[in-house]
Amino acid sequence: KDLGYELFQTLIGPVKEFMTKGRVIISPDNILSYLPFETLLTKPDNNNDLIYRDLPYAFLDYDITYTYSATLLAETMKKSRSLKNSIIAFAPDYTKSLNSDSLINSRQGSQGVLRNLPYAREEAKYVAGSGGNTLLINGDANESAFKLKAGEFDIVHMAMHTLLYDTDPMYSKMLFSLTQRGNEDNLLNTYEIYNIPLKAKMVVLSSCNTGLGLIRSGEGVMSLARGFIYSGSESVVMSMWEVEDKSGTSLVKLFYDNLRNGDSKSMALRKARIRYLKNADQLRSHPYFWATLIVYGNNTPLYYSKWTIVLVTGLIILMVGGSVFYFKKR
Repeated sequence: KDLGYELFQTLIGPVKEFMTKGRVIISPDNILSYLPFETLLTKPDNNNDLIYRDLPYAFLDYDITYTYSATLLAETMKKSRSLKNSIIAFAPDYTKSLNSDSLINSRQGSQGVLRNLPYAREEAKYVAGSGGNTLLINGDANESAFKLKAGEFDIVHMAMHTLLYDTDPMYSKMLFSLTQRGNEDNLLNTYEIYNIPLKAKMVVLSSCNTGLGLIRSGEGVMSLARGFIYSGSESVVMSMWEVEDKSGTSLVKLFYDNLRNGDSKSMALRKARIRYLKNADQLRSHPYFWATLIVYGNNTPLYYSKWTIVLVTGLIILMVGGSVFYFKKR
């Protein structure tokens, strides 16, 4: 709590008076690229009881998004709103537990075991929903299918394991189903992403550490998420650390509900966090469970709000009805 408030005072305090509308775009420098500003505390908390859901987090007061640079943000600033967006969702199965060291030779930190992600498949099904969207789960969620189809869709959703290669981030990988299909190894490297042309308005990387990587002077974090921005996606929703399977799915569902109601990406995520915290117990209200996902790039809404659709439909009906009445009268 003390460090969170101290960081807010240091990083945001000097410019707080200029943030009148509560909308903030942050282009973080150096190690600040690893910090989710949403979790900073806007006020000191002197309560002896530590109740995570009741802390004065910055996201409650500010609508926060991120960008790698102002130039890159300007290139992705397009009006993305529409009545319907085509979606493709990937959620592979991992039929047996895998040791990450068997898939990547050099990795900082402790050895890890990659287990199956049942809630990730539930998440992908919810995201794809109905209405002609494409859902690829289990063995169908393979690298060949991604390279063949991802460039055709407005929204690309990926719920899967990620392997972070700290010493050479171009070899960090997104792990598709290891069921052998096609000519690919089902390990999508960062350097491969740069060569896949995308037209996506948004890519959601609902997997671990997709926003992390090596910091390079003058370029920032060389992460998987950065690869998707450079390959053509207008925005990326990425993770700052591990995504816990169950809580991550709950948040993502709420996020998409808010998106479809016409909210911007950051506002949709903000509302999802608020609603999630209302129902979370003490353990799952810790920021570890709800603060990992952040928005980089274009933050414009993807859908028209329901009220806008109702209003436009009503106006059309009135205009048509008025025209019919006028000509009948004549």
